[in-house]
Amino acid sequence: MKRLLLAEALIVLAGSLVAAAHVQAAPPESPGARTSAVAGVSAGLQLAVPKDVHVSILLAPPGTGPNLALTTRAFDIDPDGLPVMAAGASLKVFGSSKPLATTGSQAISDFAWMRDGSLLLVTHDHLAGLGPHGLLLGPNTPEPDMEVRPAGKDDAYIFGGVRQPANQNIYLFGRDGRIAKFLFAPAPVTAVAGDGATTYVGVGRTLIRLRDGHPIKVLMHMHSSLISLDMPSFGGLFYATKASVGYLSKSGKAYDFLRGQGGLVRVHGGALYLLLQGSGRIIRFSPVRAFADYVSAGVPEP
Repeated sequence: MKRLLLAEALIVLAGSLVAAAHVQAAPPESPGARTSAVAGVSAGLQLAVPKDVHVSILLAPPGTGPNLALTTRAFDIDPDGLPVMAAGASLKVFGSSKPLATTGSQAISDFAWMRDGSLLLVTHDHLAGLGPHGLLLGPNTPEPDMEVRPAGKDDAYIFGGVRQPANQNIYLFGRDGRIAKFLFAPAPVTAVAGDGATTYVGVGRTLIRLRDGHPIKVLMHMHSSLISLDMPSFGGLFYATKASVGYLSKSGKAYDFLRGQGGLVRVHGGALYLLLQGSGRIIRFSPVRAFADYVSAGVPEP
């Protein structure tokens, strides 16, 4: 993965922007799409998914304690396909009152499972892991309360925080324990996803792509700020803003399949999990490849 110098990134972003993609919603009458009501979540949501996609709602059973899905931004899917959230110094499976893992006393700011199945934590101002005897503290993060997402097989993206201009940086954390600056964006970075060769970055309402051997490219300008990104193994990108969720194909075609609310998106095992922030619900869409097939077949004009 190529590391971009601060000056290079600023010059390309400022002077070489390309036309952004047009984002459209699949209309209710579109061949191959169906409109669904998301029961138990919100009457204001508009959902139009490919006909082969199964939509299910995950609810926390009563008596399992506070619903973490109402407030958390620390959310991922574990190697067994279970939705997991951070609660203070613990990780808990959605809907369970028992901790899946705990750091002892260090509050977890964010966490993610890496490509090899290992768990990487952010504990306020440190990267950390969990060993047989508890928490294993790693290097200090450049800023407190940063976010982490998997990159290539040997890297993780580190980004976020609350202070500018520090939160305009994306860093790479390698297995050798070093943290290297990867990109300096012209505004705070709000979401990152990638596989080591291709990286998608949300910078406010703008989605950009970095690809080895290619210039930085602006892909879309959204109606509201991007808050979450995830890339399936077959390519393309699932994106979420504060008010919509959609899919962008490898060829640059995109459409919003959910409007009215956004959330955090995670792809695992052929399914897309959407944590609807503020609702206490998780929506599961499967199989995710049906989104790519639908878009490649041509999204009808609304």
